Amino acid sequence: MAITFQSFKTTLGNMVASAQGACPSLLDLNVGSPGRAMLEAVAGLGLWFQFIALQILSRTRLATSIGSDVDSFVQDFGLTREAGTAATGTVAFTSFTPASQSATIAVGTTVKTASNLVYDVVEDSTNAVWSAADGAYVRPAGTASITLPVQCGTTGSTGNVAAGAICLLGTAVAGIDTVTNTAALTNGSDGETDAALRTRFVAYINSRSKATIAAIENAVTDVSADLVYQVVENVDTSGATLPGNVVVFVDDGSGDVSDSVIDEVYTAVDAVRPAAVSIQVVRPTVVRPAVTMTVTVGSTGTLATVETTISTNIATYLNGLAIGDAASYSRLIQIAYAADASVTNVTGVTLAGGTVDLPAITGTAYRAGTVSFG
Repeated sequence: MAITFQSFKTTLGNMVASAQGACPSLLDLNVGSPGRAMLEAVAGLGLWFQFIALQILSRTRLATSIGSDVDSFVQDFGLTREAGTAATGTVAFTSFTPASQSATIAVGTTVKTASNLVYDVVEDSTNAVWSAADGAYVRPAGTASITLPVQCGTTGSTGNVAAGAICLLGTAVAGIDTVTNTAALTNGSDGETDAALRTRFVAYINSRSKATIAAIENAVTDVSADLVYQVVENVDTSGATLPGNVVVFVDDGSGDVSDSVIDEVYTAVDAVRPAAVSIQVVRPTVVRPAVTMTVTVGSTGTLATVETTISTNIATYLNGLAIGDAASYSRLIQIAYAADASVTNVTGVTLAGGTVDLPAITGTAYRAGTVSFG
């Protein structure tokens, strides 16, 4: 039911007009008169009743609730707001004298930015330099650099940083001299908004007691609203036909989603799958296309600053692509021009060495790679 709310002035004006219209003789309703005082008192009560009605409406309907009222509404149906996520990505650990010794980098080793934003090395059993025996990553003697996954110690978008921002060792490691993130970190989020939770609530209700693609997709978003996924039926992870099998490709925008997230998604999807249907939850095939371009700026711009902005914005674009999406060549040019008003020309743009879009491929995710400027 819609309610038309009125201001005090409008309410009082309508009351004066009604009272005067219903009386055969002229009423004294001037400011300070007893009649005016009574009408003003009733108008004030009317405003209070309007406020009470507004509070009731805002708390009894999800569409008009905000903040904690949204949480209490959906919790009655077994749904909770997704918390923010910490930014993740990869950092290169490098030695200036790699031949002289190897290096062991334990899980929990910290690296940080110049502003003291701390990131922890996390376990990835699929990494080529992971040692199950040592429970750590090992840089072999003779190998100058290894790339390891890290996670920001602070939840939220504050962990999203430009390429090269992570440049300091927070924990001393023998055999490691420098660290750097070659690609921007862009997948940290500040938590689910009211609008996003309302949207997910609809999908949640519509997928209850249904073993459908929508139910599986909802199960994935129940793990984290920031996950990127693609659900494919009747094939295996290679794309070969496999009746009765469902493959769920999952990523968090970094291209290197953790084992724990894969396990959580498997558990959530397994709870809604129909009997006799097999499921596979896997990482997508990650392609990190190299981007090159030459940028010219006018007198009002600083080339190094503009290039950093372009690099970060390209990383944000690629890391935000859904699994199975194409990567647009022309979008790179748009991003470059939009980075700063001082950009006057963008030439020599290539994407993975070419000048065409990268095609949409099932189970493949394009993620941020190197961005080079001529």
